[in-house]
Amino acid sequence: MKVTGAKKKTSRAALLDQATDQLLRAVKARMLKNEGRVDYAKLRKEGYSDRFLARLEEA
Repeated sequence: MKVTGAKKKTSRAALLDQATDQLLRAVKARMLKNEGRVDYAKLRKEGYSDRFLARLEEA
């Protein structure tokens, strides 16, 4: 019989951070594909927050 280890329980905050990072990477990849670059001034003009833009830059 094969025994597996106990699953590591992740917190909701960790899951939200992981999901947010995945979405940011997808947004950034899509912008790079469509426009060839990420236009932070355009995003800022469209109303995206500075926190969002900072995390997008990190992704």
